[in-house]
This record gives sequence, structure tokens and C-alpha cells, in this order.
Amino acid sequence: MEAPEEKEAQVAVWLKKIFGDHPIPQYEVNPRTTEILYHLSERNRVRDRDVHLVIADLKQKASEYESEGETFSQRHGGFSVSSVTSSTFRETCRTKTADYTCEEKIGVLFRFNAESISCSDEN
Repeated sequence: MEAPEEKEAQVAVWLKKIFGDHPIPQYEVNPRTTEILYHLSERNRVRDRDVHLVIADLKQKASEYESEGETFSQRHGGFSVSSVTSSTFRETCRTKTADYTCEEKIGVLFRFNAESISCSDEN
């Protein structure tokens, strides 16, 4: 268990990090408030760590998807995700339908574009 002075110091550092250049609101420094703020800082630290792990995972997945897309493009005559403009995505998602989500509509768009490409080994 950490000494109360160490917890107060950690709370002060955490509050400075949270508020940045803004002034830290005044609060009564006593064992109860220090303990509450200390637990909040610990939960915040754990949450930040988890968020960083999720972000790293999403970046890795995006990189893997991009690599798979390049492989697909090489195999299927130059089709690539970058050939579909971002405005196409926006328009696809803007169209309201009760039956399909934005992701489903984009999937249909990709299947349509992929099916419209004729591969040399077919026929």
C-alpha cells in the first residue's frame, strides 16, 4: 500500500496531466478525497492502456487489410480500394434504407465492383 503523501503526489501529477494548461479546480485535500481521486487516476490509467491496445490492434488490422487489398488488386487486374473514391463511400452511407447498414451497402459496392472485373483465367 502506498503512503498518503505518495498518493497525493500521484493525484497531483494525474490532475496536471488531465487539465493540461487549464487550472486545476480547487478541492479539499484530505484522506477521503485523495483516496477517491487516486482510484479515479488508477482507473483512468488502466482505461488509457486499454484504449492504446485497441488503437494498436486497429492499426495492425488496417495494415493487414491494406496488404490483402494490394494482393487482391494484383490478382484481379488493378482493382483497389483506393479506386473507389471517398465520396462514393459518403454517398453510399448517406442513402437511407431500412434494410441495410452502411457497412452492408459498402460490402455490396465492393462485391459489385469485384464482380464487374473480368479475370483472364475465366472464360
